[in-house]
Amino acid sequence: MDGKHDATGHVTSAVRQGAGCCFSDALRDVKGGQISSEQWGSGMIRLRIVHETNPEKYFPALYLLADRGDLRLVGANRYSVVKEWLRAWRRDRTPFFSRSRNALADLAYRLRLPFISGETVVLGFAPWDWRLLFFRGLRSRNRIVYHTSWHDWDFDRTPRQPRPATFGRWLQQKWLTFLAHPDVKVVAVTPNVADALQKVVATPVTVIPHSVPDMFYEAGSARGALPRESGLRMLYVGELSQKKGVPLLLGMMGRLRSRCLDITLTVVGTGPLAAQLRIPHEGVTYLGQIRDRRRLAEIMASHDVLVVPSQRTPTWEELFGIVVIEAIAAGTAVIASNHIGPRLILEPANGAGLFDEDDHAGIEAEIAALAVEKGRLESLRSKQIPLAKSYRIDVVAGMWKKVLER
Repeated sequence: MDGKHDATGHVTSAVRQGAGCCFSDALRDVKGGQISSEQWGSGMIRLRIVHETNPEKYFPALYLLADRGDLRLVGANRYSVVKEWLRAWRRDRTPFFSRSRNALADLAYRLRLPFISGETVVLGFAPWDWRLLFFRGLRSRNRIVYHTSWHDWDFDRTPRQPRPATFGRWLQQKWLTFLAHPDVKVVAVTPNVADALQKVVATPVTVIPHSVPDMFYEAGSARGALPRESGLRMLYVGELSQKKGVPLLLGMMGRLRSRCLDITLTVVGTGPLAAQLRIPHEGVTYLGQIRDRRRLAEIMASHDVLVVPSQRTPTWEELFGIVVIEAIAAGTAVIASNHIGPRLILEPANGAGLFDEDDHAGIEAEIAALAVEKGRLESLRSKQIPLAKSYRIDVVAGMWKKVLER
């Protein structure tokens, strides 16, 4: 069941438990509810991505394949129409016209679902989400690739908790039937995710990590040319919420600054605690949400250390944490809570930068040491930077291409 890894322990090839079986093996006659290989023809792959929030952010490797002409991207949709319209307003502050245009396109796609055929559809759903009931019928006339980053498929530990219990059990069975169907291929972002999924359903799982666009590596290469300020420049990027450890980080900043340490903190993101960040804090700069990925890469490269002080809840912990690998690619060191996602990324460097989420004193002491001990920051960076090579977008795009062409 073990995936293949490179010398650093990172995933470099993708097949687990027989996932190398070809897509063509699953193509049968539409008349019986399935698809014949003749109906696919020999033309270019017509790819559609269906995700909860932002397909382009989570599947840049697929967009790269489209840009290269290896496939045709026919659409990128969100599977939640009303909820995503509201989320885009409340959390992302997306303009009314933009989010309404997206919502109308997503609704139109949902209404056309019974008539969609001949596409390869990548579905990125949270476990047990009831909206899968709308999309599961696509498997009879399309190739389906289900994509997941969720590490614990125990019914009581997932972000979607269908109620009442009778409906939840019925929905769970529909999900398991969908995942076990021979016309549905499954991709997980880590080996841990693949193992967790295979505990609930016996299906081949292909492991493909998230990818990092070249602009982050380019920003890292250009770090030496950037003007540098004195002191330790910390960065936080992500949701502004309690579970992400934002209040914890602000408290640390107050104590560190009171010790006259030359430390600053830049915060990027939005969320429930955004109003708290708009209140002036000594040494803290709040930039809001940065949508421009190139600008985000440049911001990362202009800082010394990214801090990810996430705190577990009963149904959540930090998963892959793409921001962690983006920062490392940009040449920025990382300090993170020892959750499953950051741990997978940083363990090959002997866990450099990982701290128990409750070790607040240890995290604070490490930040102080990075600010005053010459060479400590560079030592941490040198251990972490080699980890980024396995997540280059061209490497991950090659892994996706193999899956999509089978």
